[in-house]
Amino acid sequence: MHNKSFLAGAASLTIGRMKVIVGLGNPGLEYENTRHNAGFRLIDMLATAYGAELKSSKGLHSVVAKISATGQSGGSSRVAEDILLVKPMTYMNLSGQAVQAVLRWYKVQAAPGVLLVAHDDVAIDLGRLRVQTCRGAGGQHGVESIIEHLSGSNRFDRLKIGVGPDPGGAVRGNYLLSKFREDERAIFERVLEDSLLAVKVWLKSGALEAANRFNSVDHSVSMGGT
Repeated sequence: MHNKSFLAGAASLTIGRMKVIVGLGNPGLEYENTRHNAGFRLIDMLATAYGAELKSSKGLHSVVAKISATGQSGGSSRVAEDILLVKPMTYMNLSGQAVQAVLRWYKVQAAPGVLLVAHDDVAIDLGRLRVQTCRGAGGQHGVESIIEHLSGSNRFDRLKIGVGPDPGGAVRGNYLLSKFREDERAIFERVLEDSLLAVKVWLKSGALEAANRFNSVDHSVSMGGT
């Protein structure tokens, strides 16, 4: 769905390249609101914020929403760029299949400032997020799959949403598929709000600016968490 209100009355309008924001998670009611579905939650929030409708695309193995926005690009010129929100429906460990299909269909070359992948990270404590670029998967299987399907390239940006601390060992899988405790929910929602703002900064100014503004914020401290 195109949000045409962003384009109303635009002058000196030029067409910019598409930016793709992918949120990782698992489809199905049993996985809703689990730690592992933090990326899905963020995409839902972005769709609401932009007034976009997420629609299923079997050919792309994803649920997607396409929106249009305008921004400044030097001087007073305005740039119209498409933004694609993507939730892979392949299950987490096969996320690369969906991302590859989306990029091929829309003829987008993955690169920093073009592709942002948002996902949970058990190595980061709940209450924090981290924006990074061109990094390894760090054990996140969805990201591993994306790198594999991009021919081994990690040339894209990441928004890691902390869901730790990591319990480690054999219990990690069940921990990631568990829902947040009552005392954790408010902290998680605050981080999601910051994540939405971080995406907006990324769209306008890139990963470095988003990292500088949000990587040091710790809501577990401000809200009395441990």
